[in-house]
Amino acid sequence: MALVFGSLRASAQFRVKTDTLAGFFLPVTFGIGWPSADLAERFGVSYRAGTGCFYRGFSGWTFGIEGDFWFGDVVKNRDKILRAVSNEQGVVLDHLGMDANLMTFQRGWIATTFIGKLFRVWNHNPNSGVLITLGGGYLQHRIRLESGHQQSIIYQIENEYQRGYDRLNTGWHGRMYVGYLHASNYQTYNFMIGIEHLIGTTRSVREFDYSTGTHDLQPLSNGLTTVKFTWYFSMYKEKITKEKKYFYF
Repeated sequence: MALVFGSLRASAQFRVKTDTLAGFFLPVTFGIGWPSADLAERFGVSYRAGTGCFYRGFSGWTFGIEGDFWFGDVVKNRDKILRAVSNEQGVVLDHLGMDANLMTFQRGWIATTFIGKLFRVWNHNPNSGVLITLGGGYLQHRIRLESGHQQSIIYQIENEYQRGYDRLNTGWHGRMYVGYLHASNYQTYNFMIGIEHLIGTTRSVREFDYSTGTHDLQPLSNGLTTVKFTWYFSMYKEKITKEKKYFYF
């Protein structure tokens, strides 16, 4: 059995190196992003972590879905946002009258469907090359308010009140990705590295913004440029003939 398994593995390794293969791919992605447009006035550098699934055909055409958790700790204009819940010294007090050490974070998610093509250039085997995709989907972002002291209770932002300050926005986006896909000859290190640029328009889903005392009705233009590193698990399939039909892991 060990000999048979070893032979199949060697065969699969050989074919990745020499044959054009199609298959399904399961990626795990991490990225660091820089906002632009209106989004840059609300948040700073952010991070993304996610996964998905995509399929690449023998011709190189690729399509798939992906979802990312989007997070960061740079919230701009923090003092203006918290002005309504702060005292004259700009300090937010907890239920004991102590400094609550209120912290602000960016939280959100991005869901995308995409289609593109693998161009087999600058590659070391026919399953590697430059990957270009176009896609679109839905995104959400908000401000998370949290006390730095575990025992603190901040009545001004408890439960429903926090919704008046979180500036929750949702909307549609479009994006373009350009990167290099590396398929290991020996299936030991498959990865992609590239740049994604996303643009979209979001609107507040809250009826009232407590920090400004007004209804937030203006659309928000979102730009985000992200450097993404992806490790992926591949399940290749070979062109089907009467003699053979294999899947390689």
